[in-house]
Amino acid sequence: MNEQQVRDFFTVNQTRPKKQLGQNFLVNPEILKIILEAGELTNTDTVIEIGAGLGCLTEVVARYAKRVIAVEIDTLLYKALKARFGAAWRRDEVPSPLQKSAHPSVQLLNADILKLELATLLSHEAPTTFKVIANLPYSITTPILWKLLEHHKQIHSCVLMMQREVAERIVAGPGGKDYGALTIGITYHAEAELIATLPPENFYPAPKVDSALLKLTMREKPKVVVENEQLFFNVVRTAFRTRRKMLKNSLVRGRFASAEVLVTIFEELGIAPQRRAETLDITEFAALANALAQSASAETGV
Repeated sequence: MNEQQVRDFFTVNQTRPKKQLGQNFLVNPEILKIILEAGELTNTDTVIEIGAGLGCLTEVVARYAKRVIAVEIDTLLYKALKARFGAAWRRDEVPSPLQKSAHPSVQLLNADILKLELATLLSHEAPTTFKVIANLPYSITTPILWKLLEHHKQIHSCVLMMQREVAERIVAGPGGKDYGALTIGITYHAEAELIATLPPENFYPAPKVDSALLKLTMREKPKVVVENEQLFFNVVRTAFRTRRKMLKNSLVRGRFASAEVLVTIFEELGIAPQRRAETLDITEFAALANALAQSASAETGV
């Protein structure tokens, strides 16, 4: 679907794309080929498409995947999808066997992805590989990412369109301003690959920022071994919350341990006490969290 067709749709319906829902429609068909290539779809895959819009990507994906579950929050767009593909689920309906339609491999769901119970979609009885493809609303990209990571054991991979700035944060290396808690969190569960960057003219309406296509391939095992996963992520979040301060001071203020204990831990790990969060890689964060866990266990006698 080109830009004029998208414009015509909204003109006929006497409305405009909703900024609050991040509605920027991909209007360059060449990008669809890049998305399909990155998705590496097979006839055994079930694809969950977040923000199906007017169904352009949905239709192409359905040619290669076994099944497509297209999620769309906007009622108007959902009705357009229903007219195009036929099969649909209501917002409050538990996913059921495929309904007969002109596109029997496509199912539609009128729902908010952040409120949707993904476990329901990821527990289909037939053998399948779950993949996610999405043109993410920029304002809620990060919460969607965290939600997808919660299901890293069920999801094989994700091909996601997002703001270029967020994608660069995800693939950033230690030492730069883009490197942060999001980088560590995603690296822990997935391998991230920046596929392409796209200027605004590839979308209608054109966003004010560049976009990027990112692929996440979920790991069978986490990138690093940690004794206490919750503690590990708490350390990472606390460290980057005050990233301009020395890491040791941030952890003292976060009450992870006393200054004396932290000095000892830093010395044992070979981490200079004056280092800041953005200079540590994920392996060093894991070692630090494990040392804190061991120290806490020693103090309590557990």
